Amino acid sequence: MAKKKKQTEKKTNDERILDQHHIAYEEVSFDWLGKGKDALLEAETLGVPSESILKTIVMQANNDSKDYVVVCLPLEYEIDLKLVAHELGKKQVHLADNKNLINITGYIHGANTPIGINIRKGFPVYFDERIKKYDLISVSAGKVGRSVRLKRDDLVNLIAGKYIKVEAK
Repeated sequence: MAKKKKQTEKKTNDERILDQHHIAYEEVSFDWLGKGKDALLEAETLGVPSESILKTIVMQANNDSKDYVVVCLPLEYEIDLKLVAHELGKKQVHLADNKNLINITGYIHGANTPIGINIRKGFPVYFDERIKKYDLISVSAGKVGRSVRLKRDDLVNLIAGKYIKVEAK
């Protein structure tokens, strides 16, 4: 999981955003799409709790082509769309069209990140309240297989994120 970035590899735009805001982060490689649960096991053996590694889900609310929301939750968790709609005060939410993600967010499937989506598109970002117990979290760096590990509060404050329930118990 945690392979440090090669010095010759260019920074992503999202890493540059973190640099501009003087937010410390560690660049890591994490192949969830290729390795699945094996990648989580690798992370655990390196001392990184798998629940602190987040995926970024883009959703459309109320069938409105201009009403998008972003939810970040641990990779292995599922999302309850009805609960999320209720938490956000929306009639309904559904997953955004994967084939159209690049047009919606500027990122391809697997590279969506709350950093760039919020800073560039202004979409509100919500975090699974269960991540509050982790001081450090990992999110995509805007490139498939590449992540940044940073303080949870730094990220939440940067993008004015809020916490909600995303999965019924």
